[in-house]
Amino acid sequence: MNVKCPDCQVEFESKDLAQTAKNGCFECLVCGKKIPSSLAGSPPGNGQIPFVKTIIPIIVIAALVSLYFFYHLRTGNESSPKQQTANISPRGKDASNYNKQPVAPADNSRLSTSLPDNKPVIAVNVDPAPTLDKKQIVKKIAAGFHKTHTYTLEGDFVCLDMAIDVWNQLMTHGIEAKIMGGNVNENIMTWNYRQLTRESNHAWVVAKLSPTEKLAVETTAGVVIEPGMKNAAAYFKGIEFNNPAEIKKFDSLRKKGKSVCRDYQKMTDEWNSNIAGKQRVSAETIAKKAQLEQRKNDCENAWNDLDEFKSRATFY
Repeated sequence: MNVKCPDCQVEFESKDLAQTAKNGCFECLVCGKKIPSSLAGSPPGNGQIPFVKTIIPIIVIAALVSLYFFYHLRTGNESSPKQQTANISPRGKDASNYNKQPVAPADNSRLSTSLPDNKPVIAVNVDPAPTLDKKQIVKKIAAGFHKTHTYTLEGDFVCLDMAIDVWNQLMTHGIEAKIMGGNVNENIMTWNYRQLTRESNHAWVVAKLSPTEKLAVETTAGVVIEPGMKNAAAYFKGIEFNNPAEIKKFDSLRKKGKSVCRDYQKMTDEWNSNIAGKQRVSAETIAKKAQLEQRKNDCENAWNDLDEFKSRATFY
């Protein structure tokens, strides 16, 4: 039976939410909100084998121990001293024909709560609680995020904010992930790092399910991309970042470099159109030449600052 989260509207199977049951409620694996057990048609944990296997053996053991001590307590109280010392033959004959072995009176002043001697201890096998497959968790998070967020081309690098949100959810669920920056519309295999930083225009997430298994998440569309899919290669190449702070710093330096170098190009075009090749050299011309050289250095330095992340450029 499916259960729908009333907050993020993501549907789950009851068995997927069994391990989150607490205080009569499930917990949404996407947004963490509580889901009343009534939405699942039965109380949390109903029909879950691990719970049944745990509680039934405990009840059986407690019942056996109680019956054992109740029986010995009752027989000890009802027996007379004479009966306690009588030795009954195995075949029901008079005990006088056999060696009488006195039986010590039962001491009922204190009852032991331990199991009787030589009684076998019943081992209780408890199956581990079922867990969702990591790949399914990634898909549910991606789909749930897409249902509650809209991607727009208005604004610069909006995809970065969306990638950070999904990265946060994956890390919260114990799934290692990296925020990726790059360009999924171009083949960057032939690019150098400087070209990659200039042409980066998108951000997404790569989830690491194991050292050898990875999934890419296109957060703007809520799509999970696996290696081998059509056009999947672009999502496993680019610059990877360990946390939001790193990619935000990269994005800030990238914007600065683009702005400074844009000014340099504009000044160069103006110089070539209005000043270059003319014989007359004035103080104003000399000043503009100096400004042009300074802007050129600023442009170069801005891109050099991005070399801090050069080692993060990766091709899975």
